[in-house]
Amino acid sequence: MVGMAIILAIFFTTLIPLYVYMSSLYGLLSSEMNYRRIRDVDRETEDLKLLVEGKSGINQGDYGVSVVLKNTSPLLIRVERIWMMNVVTGSPVGDTPCIDRIVDVPPGWNVTVNVDVCTQGFTGRVQFIAITERGRLFGSQPVNLLQGRIMPGIFPYTLTVSIINMRRGSDYTIEVVPLGDADIHPRSVTYKATASNENISLSFGATAGTFSVYLKENGALVRTARLVAPPNNPANVTLPDYWNVVFILRGNTIRPVTMGLEISAPRRVLAGVSFSFDIVLSLPSQADEDVRINYDGIIQAMVIRGDYEPNTLDCSKVKDTLSPGSTETVARCYIIAAEPPQNRTAGSITITVNQIQNCGTGVSSNLPYPSNSDSVNIQVRGQRGR
Repeated sequence: MVGMAIILAIFFTTLIPLYVYMSSLYGLLSSEMNYRRIRDVDRETEDLKLLVEGKSGINQGDYGVSVVLKNTSPLLIRVERIWMMNVVTGSPVGDTPCIDRIVDVPPGWNVTVNVDVCTQGFTGRVQFIAITERGRLFGSQPVNLLQGRIMPGIFPYTLTVSIINMRRGSDYTIEVVPLGDADIHPRSVTYKATASNENISLSFGATAGTFSVYLKENGALVRTARLVAPPNNPANVTLPDYWNVVFILRGNTIRPVTMGLEISAPRRVLAGVSFSFDIVLSLPSQADEDVRINYDGIIQAMVIRGDYEPNTLDCSKVKDTLSPGSTETVARCYIIAAEPPQNRTAGSITITVNQIQNCGTGVSSNLPYPSNSDSVNIQVRGQRGR
């Protein structure tokens, strides 16, 4: 009995503390699970809308970019960070957040936060991202910024700038500098001329005011001696009284060059079987413009002699225009080789394209471009099938 009493004493002295310890652990576990469940529910309940506001004034201090935090959930939302993200690159702009303190947004309230510290001098398409204490991310709609301010959606006026008689291969830059309180977008546009004496017209959205329009060729300001109208570079224009600027350069003299003509055809074909051959043209890189192919003239200059089925020639256009330095197939034709005479095992077909004075027409000059000085021919042998 004494031994049994000792055993029971040892059992209860071990079991009761263990039970108390397990109960405390279970209570801690239940409390933590409830806390996490409530936090997850609260996290999912958060609903924060970001609205970007700002003026598009010109004078310093007359504009600013603000983010309105609109809490539409029944919980208090604490915003710890606001970042400005570049939509194009997907990376944050700057190394610091747009706010330096935690912002509390009560349920149903709107809190306006100034974010000029992030937007100063930045131009591009951005989105503002807010990070809450519970780890949620909320973003605004992407907006366009121009030098740190919100771009106006529609400019009331349009400024048109035209360049006449450009030189092929040159880069032309139009820079528009607002004077006073005027504003314009974009401020600079670069265009590469692909043909001599090419013309372009570009439009710029602008507000009322005076602007200086600069024209640069390959990075250098175009000299006044080359301009016909307007007489000066830069040219000043005032909207809405005048809405266009035309730079007429002294054009280059375009001289036609000789185009290379070749016939691509198989050397041997089976008699009685249709085969194809191509007319290939080459425009030297020295040409000052694109050339529009004279397809009808090429077909009329084609002469076919030999053993072929009559009325089987069928040609189709492949290419309309050639650029300087390019070689292209401009026409593809099909014809049937005839059976050779009984005393021969093979016949022949000679395809000739005579010289063409108007193988193509210049797109800008409308001048004719001749083909090779001599006729081009190729011979195709037609064999009997075995």
